[in-house]
Amino acid sequence: MKHIYDFDSLFFKVVRIIPGFVTILLLLAPIWATLLGKPEIVLYYVAFLSVYWFYKTIVTNIGNLVAFRRYKRALALDWDEMIKKLVWEELPNKEQLPASFDELKVVVLVPVYKEPYAVLKATFDSIKNSTFDIKKISVVVGLEVSAGPQFKEQMKKLQEEYQGVFAEFKFYLHPKDIPGEAVGIAGANLNWASREYAKELIEKGEDLRNYQVIKYDSDMLIHPKFISNYVHTYLTTPNRYYAFFSPAIMLYSNNYWDVPVLMRVFSGVLTLALMSEWVVSKKKKQSFSCYGFNLQLLHQIDYFDPKIGVDDTGFYWRAFLALDGNFRGEEFYAPCYNDAVQADTYVKSHVVMYKQLRRWGWGAIVYPMTIQGIKNNKNISVGKKIGSVVELFRVYNLYSTLTFLLSFSIPLITLLNPDFGLSSSAHVLPKIVSTLLTFSLLGLFPSRSILEAMYGQPPKSRGVLFFIWHYFEQLLLVVFSLTLGFFPYLQAQIEMMLGKSMTFMVTPKVRDGQKAEL
Repeated sequence: MKHIYDFDSLFFKVVRIIPGFVTILLLLAPIWATLLGKPEIVLYYVAFLSVYWFYKTIVTNIGNLVAFRRYKRALALDWDEMIKKLVWEELPNKEQLPASFDELKVVVLVPVYKEPYAVLKATFDSIKNSTFDIKKISVVVGLEVSAGPQFKEQMKKLQEEYQGVFAEFKFYLHPKDIPGEAVGIAGANLNWASREYAKELIEKGEDLRNYQVIKYDSDMLIHPKFISNYVHTYLTTPNRYYAFFSPAIMLYSNNYWDVPVLMRVFSGVLTLALMSEWVVSKKKKQSFSCYGFNLQLLHQIDYFDPKIGVDDTGFYWRAFLALDGNFRGEEFYAPCYNDAVQADTYVKSHVVMYKQLRRWGWGAIVYPMTIQGIKNNKNISVGKKIGSVVELFRVYNLYSTLTFLLSFSIPLITLLNPDFGLSSSAHVLPKIVSTLLTFSLLGLFPSRSILEAMYGQPPKSRGVLFFIWHYFEQLLLVVFSLTLGFFPYLQAQIEMMLGKSMTFMVTPKVRDGQKAEL
């Protein structure tokens, strides 16, 4: 792959300012617009945001309803039997497939740091319990050397336990202190393990196109039909080579009822947002958390970039740039089950959540990366270039400032310009915005019923008051959006704007009384 972005170039150092600069410009809009005597600029934008949020509430509910029906259907179908009935010669783009189904292999790629034994065993057991032929599955683990020798021994123990269960169970030690690598995130680990594994396959004369990879998180569990659903979707999708494949249903049910309320609110909203977007905004989807791709494709785009500190969205934009904009997402509906953020105390859980969301906020590094990439790649169409920038603005600027501006713009303008309070706009617009936001909050309840169906009801041990309260806790989304959903992202973008280095903390995992060491 010819790299079409360069972190050391002057252009990149300039454009990395854009995400943070635009965010700050939006946040300060009530001040600078008032000082310029043009507060109506902000008023029009706030009106647009309130209408947009109301619109998003409606389409999210529609998307969730459709996705939920597809989810129920996915659980009911026998995907393995459906795979057997496929006529290989009639599958679309047969040139992108192995010669036969027997030659198709599945690789589960898992980055590991200091996760406890119970977490990893549960992850590997869920793969073992797949309805798909596990003798066609290879488990490939990237283990950080910096975790310490005890975790290497733990991985050897797991390797012995699963010896003969899968086609193979391999782990690669990712060295520490490699110059230029981002620290504390899975991207560098994934890059090392996938490169080493592919190198071995190439030396054996294997065709990388026969290997379909699924990138996992170390705490992820899967439904028994997950891999079969994925493989069937992959085989029947036209032009599959130029796509990543993602579960539309990501549940955070491993510890959902054990975490503090803000963690639970965020996890539930994230589940709903992801499943809805695959229905109503499929063309805009980026890779996130768990996704599959062809190993030859990964080789073609030169694997994961260990410098950017972003493994998931970074993978998507790296492929998008390398393939001249010809890259997209496809979804399937068998679910995976993840951990919500949890530490060993209530306060630490919030601290860890803040640090994780700051790490996610650094995902905005793909903003300047993509701007430089689409500037240098003349083969990407103008329409796709414009669409990419608009999408980056929506994800990293509009969403991060939306709740703040809706909540504080008009009060700030009124405080700075008391005469504005006498205008008709100052009376009419807040009422319109308040009405739209009220309907938007009420609009959470239809999706809440879907969330209830997927996560179930809280354990009876939590008591009657908790049972009543859990129906209304999604209303705390506003509180989350103004705190944990705002400040970590703002900090990350300011750090990036100031040229800070990317050093992160791995999120600890808690399971059965065990927690990861940090």
